[in-house]
Amino acid sequence: MQRNQLTVIYHDLCLNDYLTASCETPDRVQSVMKALRQHYPVRTPAAATEDDILLVHLESILTAVKRDTVLYEAAAVAAGGAILAAELALKGQPAFAAVRPPGHHASPGSHWGFCFFNNVAISLERLLRRGEISQALVLDIDLHFGDGTDNFFMGRKEVVVANIQENDRGRFLQEVDRALGSNDYDIIAISAGFDRHARDWGGTLTTEDYFTIGRNVQDYARAKCEGRRYAVLEGGYNIGVLGENALALCKGMEPS
Repeated sequence: MQRNQLTVIYHDLCLNDYLTASCETPDRVQSVMKALRQHYPVRTPAAATEDDILLVHLESILTAVKRDTVLYEAAAVAAGGAILAAELALKGQPAFAAVRPPGHHASPGSHWGFCFFNNVAISLERLLRRGEISQALVLDIDLHFGDGTDNFFMGRKEVVVANIQENDRGRFLQEVDRALGSNDYDIIAISAGFDRHARDWGGTLTTEDYFTIGRNVQDYARAKCEGRRYAVLEGGYNIGVLGENALALCKGMEPS
């Protein structure tokens, strides 16, 4: 594997057909992987442990998800994928976790919006507890506000959660740049939702915009935090464009 080449994180358990909204299907991850596996090496993550999950969530949430074995297998592997992506990023190797269920609507004691465990929050809290980072940025580019991530890190000085909620394309990209320039961070995690695309629910961003976001993150990370950057799949429901949008973000995150 080429040093610092972007790595895709994926597990077949993310294709589990658990009970959720009809739009959040295994086809989403399949479309992403069809696009990405042609360009990048793929690594299979281990499932997150119960201790990992309990870094963020109450025991009641863990117990509730475990009642559905098929769901729990997928959710634990999705969190494990984010953990592996964060660990690679810590070494300066960019990564994209092509996982489901998504996570940014999962709060410590509740979840909704097709989410069950907060993948990004778990991956960052694990690094923080281990003393491997002290400052992090979550750049959430999903159409919907990542309330779960915001709820967990609220009042915490170590993590800034930047939910980009602009409906104007130009202002959206400006807000991404403003978030990146707002502080010095040890690592950047992208909550990579693609449902703001022009052909998805949000009707705003172009495929090229995802490349621009990825490239701006890459430029910041190389200049400020030893190249530490990773992304974790959140929303995106038009499988006709989801794969190409994920690929555009990854190409932007690649070392230039």
